[in-house]
Amino acid sequence: MFESEISRSKFIKLIAKFAAVFFVGSQTINCSRDGIPPLKGISESDYEGFVGIQKVFLDGNPVQDFDLGVALDNYIYGHPYPIETEDLIRFLAMVPSSTAIALFLDFSLTPLSSLDKDSMEKRLLSWKTSSLALKRGLYSILRQFSFFLLSSDKKFQQFMSYNS
Repeated sequence: MFESEISRSKFIKLIAKFAAVFFVGSQTINCSRDGIPPLKGISESDYEGFVGIQKVFLDGNPVQDFDLGVALDNYIYGHPYPIETEDLIRFLAMVPSSTAIALFLDFSLTPLSSLDKDSMEKRLLSWKTSSLALKRGLYSILRQFSFFLLSSDKKFQQFMSYNS
């Protein structure tokens, strides 16, 4: 009935199926919440996830009114033509707010966006030093993408005295 050993490929397929079912089942209907600006396409939970990681990665940012969630929304939907990496960026956008990702990577039912700043920083730093390449990679990509979005902001460029 059950195999005593399971191959790596079968295990990965099983985990992927579980994650897909869990992810689809964990989606909620977005209700407009106070304090969230109008968004052109990312979900409110994706917005809140990036606002949360802004508190960790961009602490001390010189542009006081910079909003990482709005910057993400503008980056994806501000192009006059579809960007090639839109699917990848949309996946990246859901990482901080996904319960499935939290369960898969940290065996936790609490996504990053639901943590306070200190707990989020602790979890992200554990990703940075993890023996799992996926965690280290996600940490690096989230951090670099946050800095990329900040450096793309006109106010930051003016602060840095870049002439465009």
